[in-house]
Amino acid sequence: MQLVRDNIDFHAYMEDQESHRVHPASDWLEAVINEYHNPQGIQLHPCMHWHNIGRQIMFRPAEVSLWAGVNGHGKSMFLSQVTLDLMTQGQRVMVASFEMPPARQMIRMSRQACAVDVPPQYYLERFHKWTDGRLWIYDHVGSVDWRKLIAVMRFCVKKYGIQHFVIDSLMKCVKGEDDYNGQKDFVNELCSFVQANNVHVHLVHHVRKGESEHKIPGKFDIRGASSITDQVDNVFIVWRNKMEDSKRREEDPDCVLACEKQRNGEREERYKFYFDSLSQQYIDGKDVRPVQYQLK
Repeated sequence: MQLVRDNIDFHAYMEDQESHRVHPASDWLEAVINEYHNPQGIQLHPCMHWHNIGRQIMFRPAEVSLWAGVNGHGKSMFLSQVTLDLMTQGQRVMVASFEMPPARQMIRMSRQACAVDVPPQYYLERFHKWTDGRLWIYDHVGSVDWRKLIAVMRFCVKKYGIQHFVIDSLMKCVKGEDDYNGQKDFVNELCSFVQANNVHVHLVHHVRKGESEHKIPGKFDIRGASSITDQVDNVFIVWRNKMEDSKRREEDPDCVLACEKQRNGEREERYKFYFDSLSQQYIDGKDVRPVQYQLK
């Protein structure tokens, strides 16, 4: 794990250089042929490692994924495990969590990686060494101007070759829940950023307070400007089953991941998970055991 310090001069990275590329449509013939007749010729993009999802969901370059849910339902925890999956596939990730200090982030991720409640010291040392060249953390807690954040991200693309950015959360980057124009502008700039730099952004956001947190929300429940879900490529809802009836919880899954939008994919489904409190891993079957990540 490497830190991106907040005292670097990011002024030189405040704007992307514009490039307007116009090509004849036939330039994409090979990609179209591969899609229909040569599936092995299609590039496989990073995915999540759960068997019940497989490659139904992939994280393609030049896309923005929105991860939303009720406050306290485990969006950040779930995305932490997704980050581990990305790193095992050789992806370079920067996490900008404005609600949790870097040490706390690594304490949680270490526990998930080791699949036990108290990872031994030798594993912690190996894990942190393994994250070098794979994981960077923006060392900033609290609100941030979204223009500066995007400058930091441009800096990280050019200096470290980052491929995935985790932003937790949108409301730490835009002042005021009712600043719909600010939210629209921020998400619009994120969409432009991923296109210009061929990277993927994972943006955490909240849903509106509904009549009950026991009902799984949808994309129309996402807080703020409607243009947020219109502009992003993928929308995921993370929901935790917090029913007090212990028998009901034993029968039902602890967590649901709802894919509410996938612009460049064909599947929009709900996937069931169980939460293992000791390892803080999400597993895709009641009888499935948490798996320790192999640090290769």
